[in-house]
Amino acid sequence: MKTFKLSALALASILALTGCGSDSSSTIIPPNNSLPTPPPKPPVNNKIPELDQAKNIINTAKQFILDGNAISDAYKGASDILTAKQEARIDSTFEVAYQLADYMKQTNKSKLTAADITVLKDDGQFNSILEGIKLNPSNDFVAMRNANGEFTLAGTTSISTETYGWVDDGRWGSWGVVDTDQFTVNYDSFKDALVSNTPSTDFKGSFGFKKLNIGINDNPVVLSSASNGATVFGKFSDKVTVDDEFNLNDIHNSGVTIQRAVMELGEVKLQANDSTIQAKNVELGFLEMSHKLSDGELAVVTLPTTVIIQGAFVKGKPATNATITLNARADEADIKQIIQVTADGNLKEAAGKFVGMDVVLALKGNVSKQNADASVKTIPLDFQANIKRIARDVIELQGLKAVVDGQNLYVAGKTTLSADYQVTRSMLEISQNQAEIVLNLDADGKFIKVNSATGKFADIKVNGKVFGELLENNGTISAKFNDGKFVVLAS
Repeated sequence: MKTFKLSALALASILALTGCGSDSSSTIIPPNNSLPTPPPKPPVNNKIPELDQAKNIINTAKQFILDGNAISDAYKGASDILTAKQEARIDSTFEVAYQLADYMKQTNKSKLTAADITVLKDDGQFNSILEGIKLNPSNDFVAMRNANGEFTLAGTTSISTETYGWVDDGRWGSWGVVDTDQFTVNYDSFKDALVSNTPSTDFKGSFGFKKLNIGINDNPVVLSSASNGATVFGKFSDKVTVDDEFNLNDIHNSGVTIQRAVMELGEVKLQANDSTIQAKNVELGFLEMSHKLSDGELAVVTLPTTVIIQGAFVKGKPATNATITLNARADEADIKQIIQVTADGNLKEAAGKFVGMDVVLALKGNVSKQNADASVKTIPLDFQANIKRIARDVIELQGLKAVVDGQNLYVAGKTTLSADYQVTRSMLEISQNQAEIVLNLDADGKFIKVNSATGKFADIKVNGKVFGELLENNGTISAKFNDGKFVVLAS
């Protein structure tokens, strides 16, 4: 297992998380990174008649469902943020950098120019390390590796790749080339300084670039960073030397584990096709738990402790402009004291104890959907949810506030877990003004009916008095009010 290498996969994963969902000045996470408190219940408007309050909460819930369906419909025909070819090119762009650094380490070279690479085109060791990738660098292309093992790369090169697979010839078939690609990349200030020549229990390294222009004039993808990418901090159980590959298997074989590690990612932007994804103020933290097995092998399990992401997502079709904030934290002291690695290498919590966890997710912005008559509907996105584990078998939704067409919906609830952490049932309390609906769901997320004959699964109450009921019959969910009127929510 290799880590602390911000590979194309790691970077894409972070950007994909960010791209889940107006303005780039979102301050949902305060500067000191303290967790945002649960949203308070919206103020009550006592001037609205009680029956109207019962109908309003249903109409707001229906609009919430309709907006969700409209967003889903708007994205049905949307193109992917990246095509498969673009994803492969990003991967090859990073691999070229890693492989050049590996070659320079093996041959003890401090510099590779375009002229050097041209001479090496028939060199067996060079081609073996590049694993079939061919380079045709411009005169400005240069790779450097200093005495500390830090690697830098700058300039432009053409990259040619071959993809191998099983070729069906209609008879027996054979293993061969199934696809080829050639594209141009410009590396602007690429740097990999995730190394340390001096053994230490503490480590600090960095990785990044100013800009990677991939596929210039041909399905272009641009990765850029205002802060040169990521900084990595690590603390180990014993002194280690971190080399270019940072192979944790080697470290673990010597009995060393990571006591704590944090990756802080500065502002990174991906631009491709009609989409822009921007990750900012990203922090990923983890630590390791270990247990020596009966055969002497060290079983090591990596546990995430912190995920903090702020980002923005802009897309052309459907027109999307949104910010997302995710803040998830587990109590590290709890993890160290409560989590145990079993003899078979699995994890368990100590009897009668649990690891505390807090999650905050917020989304704000809008998505636009073009209707059949060419008109455009703008669907606002505006909610914050706070989730907390309050017991070994209980996860609490402390508050979710959603704004739908200017109307507030507030949700609180609990999910109960079994001994093996499977969901057994959930309860949600949905409120607006003085109206309230309590929903109970089973392990499969289906409504628990209080009257199977009528399909009733919840009352619609205002100030504790019943003004209607929610029904499910043949897959259709409806609200029936005391005045005899119906509202169909979903079918």
